[in-house]
Amino acid sequence: MAVQVDVFGSCVVRDIFRHTQPGKYKVYKSVGNIPITSLYETSISISKDEVDKLNMSNYDKVMLRAQMSRNLPELLLNKHSEVLVIDLADEFMERCEIKGPNGMTMLAQAENQRELLDALFEENEQYSIVKRHSMLELDMQQVEEKFKRFAKDILYSEENPRGYQEKNVIVIESIYTADILQNDATLHKHEEKYKIQECNEWIQKIYMIFYKYFQNCKVIKLPEFTHSSSNHVRGMHPLHYMQDTYFYFENALDVICEYSQRNTLENLFREQSLKNKLETRVVNSSMMYGMKKQLDNLRKEIEIMKKREGIV
Repeated sequence: MAVQVDVFGSCVVRDIFRHTQPGKYKVYKSVGNIPITSLYETSISISKDEVDKLNMSNYDKVMLRAQMSRNLPELLLNKHSEVLVIDLADEFMERCEIKGPNGMTMLAQAENQRELLDALFEENEQYSIVKRHSMLELDMQQVEEKFKRFAKDILYSEENPRGYQEKNVIVIESIYTADILQNDATLHKHEEKYKIQECNEWIQKIYMIFYKYFQNCKVIKLPEFTHSSSNHVRGMHPLHYMQDTYFYFENALDVICEYSQRNTLENLFREQSLKNKLETRVVNSSMMYGMKKQLDNLRKEIEIMKKREGIV
């Protein structure tokens, strides 16, 4: 019988269940594009009709309305599964400061939503975007307060009997990769706009805050030397991993959900990290060999040109 799960987080956790074998897991509820750090702000009252005009997928429209209404905890707890699979990579989303009838509020936006939200708020007289800024500028004290409140809202307790059992919360430690493995078996860095190192240092702090209030959750770490794929269905991005990474996530879920007792989470992490390291070493060696070959050819061409010009 399939394990029923709720999914909350970035494309990483949603993509895991496109790779799992049929019949093992059934996604009952999928929620994304709503950072926890965007919660507990003043709601934004823009009609469904206005949002529906946007050139977004139906899923993105529903998630945008959910973020503006600030009803995420209720969205998760209403007829939920026993298991919640979550990551925090949506915390990377850019923030908009919105001026409205009840003062200032905040909205997170995906990379492809900037122009769409500009148009949405330009047509609405009640709200306007004051400025945008990186999540790196968030006040960490306020961040912690929101995680603390989120834990209280969605975890089981005597006061919250509908909540998830803490032991049934599974965290995927999604972070940015350092590079992309291209089809020519070479590694290329991501665009500078992603600020990979700075953002990953920040998100690690965010995970640590999360674990402070979800102490008994299960954690699946991202293997070392993980690369992004140039062939990912969603395109190239620091969160669009190689296919082997999703199979690793599936194996780790199988251990947690007791489909498999063949290994431990730590051993799976070490094994995949080793595979990634070996693959990276092979790629780097090939790149070095290719560069050496190019240099040798260049030297030969220079020598030929010297002889032609009579240069000794």
